[in-house]
Amino acid sequence: MNKSKLWVKWILALIPALIAALMYFILPHFPEFTENIITLGIFKIFSLPFQWLVSILPFSLTEAVVLLGIPILIILLVIWIIRIVKSQKPSKNLERGFRFIAFCLSLLLLIFMVMDGANFSRKPIGQLLDLPDGKYTADDLYKVTCDLALNASKAREVLPEDENGCVTLSVSQNKLLLLADDCFDSLKEEYPFMTTGVWRVKSVALSHLWSYTGYTGVYCPWLSEASINTDVPASELGHTAAHEIAHTVGFARENECNFIGFLACSGSSQADYKYSGYLAAFIYCSNALYKADKELWRDAYGNLSDGVLRDIKQRGEYWDSFSGEVMESSQAVNDTFIKANGDKNGVLSYNLMVELMLRYYDKNGLI
Repeated sequence: MNKSKLWVKWILALIPALIAALMYFILPHFPEFTENIITLGIFKIFSLPFQWLVSILPFSLTEAVVLLGIPILIILLVIWIIRIVKSQKPSKNLERGFRFIAFCLSLLLLIFMVMDGANFSRKPIGQLLDLPDGKYTADDLYKVTCDLALNASKAREVLPEDENGCVTLSVSQNKLLLLADDCFDSLKEEYPFMTTGVWRVKSVALSHLWSYTGYTGVYCPWLSEASINTDVPASELGHTAAHEIAHTVGFARENECNFIGFLACSGSSQADYKYSGYLAAFIYCSNALYKADKELWRDAYGNLSDGVLRDIKQRGEYWDSFSGEVMESSQAVNDTFIKANGDKNGVLSYNLMVELMLRYYDKNGLI
């Protein structure tokens, strides 16, 4: 085979990556196009049916692929090396193998851009929900934090406790994960773009070990699957599940998914979700208020019931038990990933959820 034909084959193998690169650099400049053509068009067309099908499986396919994929790849690599050694034309087989690998990686990159990466460039959630964009004070944040504290305390009243006085689930864990998509029913009535094909959030079998990374959930764009860490305290599960479903809806920015998770949970009729959503939002706003005005923070904290205080303490103790280099490294990788996808704030983007909470309360005339 002459070199010109070989170069053509390599170019064909890399075409998906070239398309992905064009999307990465061009789409941020055209949020309207990204919103209507990519997110609400191509993404929805491909993701919704696949999300529904993957939800049939009672286990996390993402976890299975990770655990089984590594040894399978090693076996395939060994077989490939053996064939090259035994081949009469090792250089030709070597080139063909590298070209196949390049094509696979190229295709995976394109799938990622269509199923998640491009969604970083869609219209911001604040614009989609028509949230006001004002300037807010520590007093405004105080009012929001107090309201969240009162709502969290009220939602917790109907939930059971364990022997330590910490909240437990009112339903089985499996049923809770099956109810996650129901939280979006009222949202998608008002905002059709909130539709998801996911009807089962998956529990990760190795959740306890996963906690060492500091992660509570993951959305796998290649499988359109939402999986969560179910080893965490019960008070975290609801909001985490709703957060991951927000990714399957078509939102990539973490702060937006946190906010959408709150909206879904706070509007749920299931007390477990309602409490988890209000508590998660309170923690974000409370942390921001602490930095802005410690006196107001103390006053806001006084609106929490004793049960909520116990749950917050439980969460802190749980994550402290997993702190270390593994968690620090994982968070650093996550920070790099977020920044690489156009969010200059990195992991700090999670804290921008507070801004969305203020704008939401402002729209509803609560501040």
